[in-house]
Amino acid sequence: MHKSFLFLQTRPPLDAGPEAFDLALTAAAFDHDVHLVFADDGVFWLRAGLPELVAEAVEQIAVERESLAERGLSAPYGMTVLDRAELSGLIAASAVVVTG
Repeated sequence: MHKSFLFLQTRPPLDAGPEAFDLALTAAAFDHDVHLVFADDGVFWLRAGLPELVAEAVEQIAVERESLAERGLSAPYGMTVLDRAELSGLIAASAVVVTG
């Protein structure tokens, strides 16, 4: 049975470390529908760089528009950008939500 997982990364790289993505990688390995969204201070992962394995394994990666603007950052080319209302809808639609 496939589930929809949302992994909401809100912590910066120095606080979370690459192990923050272990659950997302595990869910993706079992062919679940996996979304990875960066919000709040989690947007700093985009500056630090995602671990290559995460970028390859998780197909649906996005960033919250307001979090970027509040920190003076812009989204990497080609990355999906969601506003807070869209993120709220994604949270509501996901079977499992994991924040970190």
